[in-house]
Amino acid sequence: MFPDSEEWPDEPDDPDPESRWGQPEDDLTSIPSVEDPGERVDADAEVEIDSDLARYFWVTVVYANVALGGVSIGLLVIAFRGQFTVGGVAIAVGLIALYRTYDLYDSYQTRVADDDATGADDAAAASADTAGEVSANGSE
Repeated sequence: MFPDSEEWPDEPDDPDPESRWGQPEDDLTSIPSVEDPGERVDADAEVEIDSDLARYFWVTVVYANVALGGVSIGLLVIAFRGQFTVGGVAIAVGLIALYRTYDLYDSYQTRVADDDATGADDAAAASADTAGEVSANGSE
């Protein structure tokens, strides 16, 4: 038996894992900070969102979640329980919700495209009226 005062001859010294980083508390304060010019938005500023857009968004989120849940739970019920009726109904509900999600998205895109076309037509008509007035007045 070895006495307590003797060290093991083949035991390496324990390395200090913090020695390779120095003093991070002191070193990190010397890192310069750079302000991104694109992020000068006030955090407390409120953003106005069109109520129709918010409604379309939340209804689409609910339908998409129902679609995901219905299809996945239906497949799991069929695969693990063998209950084709319950699983089939869940998959059908999920597919109907998925179709409804697509339908809402498509109707919103159509509405936005119609609004853009109407806005472009109004702008073209306004510029044509302005051009007609300018030529009638003889200026330019």
